[in-house]
This record gives sequence, structure tokens and C-alpha cells, in this order.
Amino acid sequence: MRTRAGDYEIDDDPGRIDAGAAAAFLTAQAYWGRQRDGAEIGRQIASAWRVVGGYDRAGAMVGFARAFGDGRTAYLADVYVLPAHRGAGLGSAIVRAMTEEGPGKDLRWMLHTLDAHGLYRRFGFAPPGGSYLERPGAASPARPPVGRRRALCTGVLAGRVVRLEPLRHGHVPGLVAAAAEGGDLYRWTVVPQDQARARSYVETAVAARDAGTAVPFAVVSAADDRVIGSTRFWNLDYWPWPEPKDTPDACEIGYTWLGAGAVGTGANTEMKRLMLAHAFEVWRVHSVCLHTDVRNQRSRRAMEKIGASFEGILRAHRLGTDGKPRDSARYGITAAEWPRVRGHLDGLAAGHQAGGSPRD
Repeated sequence: MRTRAGDYEIDDDPGRIDAGAAAAFLTAQAYWGRQRDGAEIGRQIASAWRVVGGYDRAGAMVGFARAFGDGRTAYLADVYVLPAHRGAGLGSAIVRAMTEEGPGKDLRWMLHTLDAHGLYRRFGFAPPGGSYLERPGAASPARPPVGRRRALCTGVLAGRVVRLEPLRHGHVPGLVAAAAEGGDLYRWTVVPQDQARARSYVETAVAARDAGTAVPFAVVSAADDRVIGSTRFWNLDYWPWPEPKDTPDACEIGYTWLGAGAVGTGANTEMKRLMLAHAFEVWRVHSVCLHTDVRNQRSRRAMEKIGASFEGILRAHRLGTDGKPRDSARYGITAAEWPRVRGHLDGLAAGHQAGGSPRD
């Protein structure tokens, strides 16, 4: 079976596979393949139920996947694309050829991966149900613990100015468009400013949600359904109560950014009101914190304006956007303070509705 994917050819002919090229990549650059040597990889390729290669115009193999199975189920392994050929859809074409075309289209598929969850989700892969059991081998690469937290689902948090939608891959074009407005606005904030970075940004955020460590959102304008930014709950902290609970006891709001056109519209005030209400009134957290680079005066003013209390400076706290350790200004709100802060946010929202202060 041969198909085309742009400038590349996809072929499942085992006689065409360059086992040496596969071994060179897997043993040196793939986190999951470094514990194997070239001879072992060669044997695995030779005994595979099916192999698929991706070839450039010169005929060199620049992408690969193999599978083994029993005719009813199949395991997908060793999927890669050489770095110089990524971003052209070759990885998707290889996975599609393996799982949706030819003899693999009717099988039950399995795989393990620590990354690229967004790619595989597009082909129907999802976390397993309660029937799945596993005993990792001694040489297996590190994986998330079996007892990890379940993903938290808030649904859509809707307000008058914005709604917060659970982040998904369909938001990528809107994120790119919103980020294009930013310019120097994002000097201290990591923002995905092209398609490749936005896809990676969403994929990482969705993987964190699946692992139960974050709850990411796209910020959408209620007036025109346009994506105007992103934010998330993260750093979810579960305390060791005698009777464990399924929701966090404390959390952080971060990864927050808005397009320049959304600044001063009340969007930031309302999205913080929506998130804080969910954290304090649904999850019943005891505190919510926010951090920002100490040099980011605009962000610090925004945190102070919503009523968060300044709690101090954490030195060399996180990596800054300039690639150096940054000091972080920490702000927080406790459950006891939430009624006061809620009233303050409601007052700010009323001022925006009445055409008051244009600043967030």
C-alpha cells in the first residue's frame, strides 16, 4: 500500500524499511528506545506484524512505525519522524496508514506514550478503562503512576463577557490569531505564537488535564465566539485528610494571557471571577495562589486589582521567558477572604457594564 502525504510517500512494504536508520534514531534520540541496541531493534522490525515507513523525495526513510498483534488486537510502537521533517503532517499520515488504512482499520489498537497525546487522540486513542492492568518491566521507561489523580472536569464556565471552554485542539487557530495581537504585551509570558507552538501548547495542556494535574481553558469572547486567550488551574494540591477527597484543597491560577484587543474589556476580571467561584464554591479549596515574574508590573497590578493579597517574593522560583531563573511575586486569596473578593469582583464587573473604568 502506497500513499502520498505532501512531499512524502507512505509505504508499508517491509522490504523497503531501513532498519539501520530506525535503530540509529531510536537508540540515540527516542526516550523510549535508548535501552535497546540496534540488533534488538532489527529483530523487532523483522518480526513485526506490520511496518510503515515515510520517505522523502530522495527515497530516504525519515519516519517510521511498527506494530505487532494477534489479528484482533495490535500494539503500535516506535512511531517517529526525524526532527527536520516534523510539522508537515508526516506523523499523522504514518499513524493513519497503520491504524485506519489497510489491514489495521478494524483492529483494537493499544500504545504507550508520554507525549504526542494530541496526535493519537485524533485517531481515537484514549485512556483505558478499569479493565486494563499492567505490570511494567524493570527496563520500562518512566510512566505516570498507575494511581494518578483522575482528570477534573469543570465543563464550560460562562459569564457575560467571556466563557471558559475546556481547552481542545480545535482552539489552536483561535489561539494563534489571539497571540498575534500581543507584541510586547507578552514580554514576560509564554504565549504560543504560531501553529506548531500552539499545537504543542494545547497537547501539553491536555496531557496535564488527562493526568489530573491541571484544568486548562480557552478564553472565548461571549460576543462573537472568538478565542481571545487562555488560562488554567494547575499546581493542584491534595492534602492528606483521613478521608481523601476527589477535589483539590489548594490550587494555582496561571498560564493566563489575553490578546491585546481583550485588555481593558473586563475579560480578565470576569474570568478570574468564574475560576475563583468554581475553586472556592465547587471544589471548596482553602486557598488559591497566583504567581508572576516580579518584573511584570502589568500582571502584578491586575492581581492586586482583583483583590489578591501580596504574599512575598520567591527568589529564583521558576524559569523566566528570557531563559534565566526568575523571581516570582506571589499573590493569594484564602477561603475566608473569598466573600470580600467576590463582592469586589462583582463591583468591578458592574463598573464595566456601566461603562466605567476601562482597565482590567
